[in-house]
Amino acid sequence: MKKLSKKAKSYLLNWLIIVLTLGIVLFVSARGGDISDAGEAMRSADPKWIALAIGSWCVFMTFEAMGLHVFFRQQKVKIKFRLSLLVALIGSFYSSVTPAATGGQPMQVLALNKRKIPAGISSSGLAVKFFTFQTALLTIGGVLWIFNFKLVQSCAGGARWITVAGFFLNGLSVAAVLLLAVNKNIVRAIIGFFIRMGHKLHLIRDVEKMKVRAEGAIVDFHASVDMLTHHPIRLFHLYLLSCLQVLGLMSIAYCIYRALGMNQYSYFDVLTLQFLLYIAASFTPLPGASGAQEGGFYLFFQNVFPADKLVGALLLWRFFTYYFTLLVGIVAVIYDSVWSMRHADRKHRKEEAGNGEEGKEKAMDQQTPECSGPAGS
Repeated sequence: MKKLSKKAKSYLLNWLIIVLTLGIVLFVSARGGDISDAGEAMRSADPKWIALAIGSWCVFMTFEAMGLHVFFRQQKVKIKFRLSLLVALIGSFYSSVTPAATGGQPMQVLALNKRKIPAGISSSGLAVKFFTFQTALLTIGGVLWIFNFKLVQSCAGGARWITVAGFFLNGLSVAAVLLLAVNKNIVRAIIGFFIRMGHKLHLIRDVEKMKVRAEGAIVDFHASVDMLTHHPIRLFHLYLLSCLQVLGLMSIAYCIYRALGMNQYSYFDVLTLQFLLYIAASFTPLPGASGAQEGGFYLFFQNVFPADKLVGALLLWRFFTYYFTLLVGIVAVIYDSVWSMRHADRKHRKEEAGNGEEGKEKAMDQQTPECSGPAGS
């Protein structure tokens, strides 16, 4: 049987990724069983507020991309905003379909690495972005809880300990990023563990070569992540962008509330409950925090929405905070896969053209007669 060429393998791998991601979206949607129900609820909702819900999602994603873009610009990495947006969408998609959102950042590093951005710099950018997002989430959520304490007690008093646990776990993640930023040995130990595992699984052949590459990535990582300790103004700029990003995401709940014809609770009331719900459910080890998000919505908003509108509100809210991300994100994933195939094809053609020119030069050299010595020698 004829072996596949390197080019054919690249094509096959990329198409497998496309088919797999399409399958993931269909599986997640079918498992939830509520896409069609969300459509029914949408038909009875106020179009103006539905448009604002879409706009809130766009604000969320735009500032997610802006945070990455500003970080890379601060590191003197030339990058176009459309690439930052593409990487943000890829990360959001894979975070939505992997347990505890663990798949987003590795796929973002891969997408950036294909565009010649070193893994150390890209991973440091994602680490700083995660740090600022979590910090914005916790600070805004904490302030809203304090100023709306009575509302939280009346609407979600039974979820108090779950919310406290959410603050604790999210706080641990922030502390972990700080620890990685200041301690090279911990980063080196973590990467070493994965290299050994990769070698045992026959994914990595040359361990020493991989260690050298990893050491270079560690140096790049710490050189670019030092803003956490040495550049507070730059870090504060990224924090402000993350505040706008997280406010965009959390505002979707209020848009749904108004879309269903209600106005008893204020924007800040609904925003408070949405922040606490997100913090409480965000570390559930299931794709998209499925189950915890839906159950949390009932727990936090059962006194906000009338009983006859609560299910419709949940479906609309879940569509715009989860399924809409999947639908837009998969377009970005497919685009990236197609780009990878075209890029590999162009590279292959250049290599073939280079080999052809080299062959012509060798043939010309062979046809040129050697210079003879002086006459009569």
